[in-house]
Amino acid sequence: MTYCDSSFLCALYLPGDKYEPVARPLAARFTEGIPFPPLSELELQNSVHRGVAAELFDRQTCTKILRQIERDEASGFIKRCRLAFDDHFSEALALTKRFTSVHNCRTLDVLHVAAVVLLKATQLASFDVRQRAIAADLHIETLPIELPRTK
Repeated sequence: MTYCDSSFLCALYLPGDKYEPVARPLAARFTEGIPFPPLSELELQNSVHRGVAAELFDRQTCTKILRQIERDEASGFIKRCRLAFDDHFSEALALTKRFTSVHNCRTLDVLHVAAVVLLKATQLASFDVRQRAIAADLHIETLPIELPRTK
């Protein structure tokens, strides 16, 4: 199973995202639905609404994106899953103690990798270098294999 962090999910849904040309072909090869815990839903929804606030797109586009997310959930492309709050935060705290001083992790970085661990995902799809560093230390495969150069 491949866990996708918000940087990867945003590349799939937000118009004009710089990572979309890399994310879309990778996601097309997934053989299982993308796990979609509340953390991922919150970050994706927040990013969609921030796009309106930043005038990257209008409310009509926002509504279309949110409907596409609903359709993708209905089709099984993304699959809602639950993580016990205490377990999720306990795992994130353990990762913080091990890796934050090494990789300068942010709270959301360790929360996403904690989700990977708890869901027993074998891959992490992310464009975030900190999350990828933690995953590498935990011997979890990261996608894409190499990060694309961006402007």
